[in-house]
Amino acid sequence: MQVFHIRYRNTQGTLMRILNAVSRRGLDLPYVQADALEHTHNVTLLLDVNPKQTGQLCRDWHAIVDVTDVRAGAPEDITQVAGDWTATPHPPSSAAISNRATRAAMA
Repeated sequence: MQVFHIRYRNTQGTLMRILNAVSRRGLDLPYVQADALEHTHNVTLLLDVNPKQTGQLCRDWHAIVDVTDVRAGAPEDITQVAGDWTATPHPPSSAAISNRATRAAMA
C-alpha cells in the first residue's frame, strides 16, 4: 500500500483528472479524502500499487496543469492515513417484489 498526497488548485475538473489517472489503471480506491487548504486543496489517496505504477501515476499527476505537488510514501498503518475513519456500511438491499405486485404495477 502507498499513500499519495496531492496538492492542487481547485479549478473545474482538476480533482476528476487526478482520480481519472487511478481509474484508468483499474486500481481500487480504498481511501480518498479531499481537504480544502488555504489557497489550494489536498487529496489523500491510499492505493495498492507497484513501483512502475507509482511512477506512472506521479508522472500523470505532475502533467495536470493545476497540480502543484505530489508526494508518495508508505503509511505505517491505515490509521495513519484514515485516523478514526470507518467505512460506511452499504445500504440495505431492497426487498424482493413478488410477481403479483410486479404484474399489478405493469397493468
